[in-house]
Amino acid sequence: MAEKDYYEILGVKKGAPEAEIKKAYRTLAKKYHPDRNKGNKEAENKFKEISEAYAVLSDKEKREQYDRMGREAFNFGAGGQNPFAGFDFSQFTNRGRRGGGGRRAGTGGGGGGGGFTDIFSDLFGGGGAIEFEQPPQRGHDINTELMIGFREAVTGAAMELTINGGGHIKVKIPEGVSDGQTIRLRGKGAPGGMGGPAGDLNVLVHVRPHPFFERRGDDIHIDLPITIGEAARGAEVDVPTIRGAVRARIPAGTQGGQTFRLSGKGVKKKGGAYGDHYYRVQIVLPKSVPDDAVQKIESQYSENPRARLNTAL
Repeated sequence: MAEKDYYEILGVKKGAPEAEIKKAYRTLAKKYHPDRNKGNKEAENKFKEISEAYAVLSDKEKREQYDRMGREAFNFGAGGQNPFAGFDFSQFTNRGRRGGGGRRAGTGGGGGGGGFTDIFSDLFGGGGAIEFEQPPQRGHDINTELMIGFREAVTGAAMELTINGGGHIKVKIPEGVSDGQTIRLRGKGAPGGMGGPAGDLNVLVHVRPHPFFERRGDDIHIDLPITIGEAARGAEVDVPTIRGAVRARIPAGTQGGQTFRLSGKGVKKKGGAYGDHYYRVQIVLPKSVPDDAVQKIESQYSENPRARLNTAL
C-alpha cells in the first residue's frame, strides 16, 4: 500500500504557504498529543505521523527535496536522510518534560539548525513543549456517616449534617431507609477543578434500635402484652405502630405467642407499597393471684398443655 503524502497528512495542498502548514500542524498536534490521549496507541502513532510530516514541510531545504523525490529523499536505502532518525517523542509529553528544558533532541538531519524541538518552540513558545489547558477535573467524593432514630428511618426526615470540620449541609432522609444503607447526594462532595463538576457526598446511615419495635425487611414486629381476661374473653385493644395506635381485636381464647397482622402498617417499599405490622401476644399474669382464683383457672384445663411435647420424647 502506498504511503500517505505529507501534505495529505496535514490536510493542505502541495503549494500551501508556510503559515497554512504551521496552522494545520498546530491544530492536529493539539488534537493527537500524547498528553491529551493517554494510553491511546492510535493517537500516538497519528501524532508521530503528523510531526514527521511537519518536520519535513516546515524546513525549506527538506521540503524542496521532498517535492522533488518524495519520501525517497529521506530513505537511507536511497542515500537520503531520515528526518526522524533518533527522535525522542517523550520530550512532548508531561513525563519527558519533568526534567526541564535543558536537553534538545535533534532531527538527525541537516538544514534546520536547532532541530525539531525548535519547531515546537516556534509554534508554542519556549522550551519545546506544547502547553495544554488542564481538562476539567471532577471533585473527589466525600464519605461520612450519620446516626438517626428508628422513627426517622421509617418515616423519613430532613437533617443537618456537619462535614469537613465545620461545613453544614441538609440531608433528606428518604422514607424507609435501612440501617447500613448509603445515601448518595450528587454534586455535594468536594468541588471540581478547572470548571469540573463537584464530587458526591456518600452518607452511610446507622439506625438506633427502638425499645419496642423491630424491623425485619419492610415489616415491623412488636410484642403486645394483654391480660388473662382479654385473652380468654377477647377484647379490642390499641396496638402501637410507628405511625400511631391502631384499634385491633383480640379473639376470644387467644393463646400466648399468637401473632396477628396489620396490613400496610409497616415500612415503605421501593415500589411505593408498604410492609405489614405484626404483633405477637404476650399474656401477662398479675403479680399476686389468690389461690382460689388459680384453682378455678386450673380446673378449666381439659388436658396437660405439654402433652404434645411428651410425644416427641
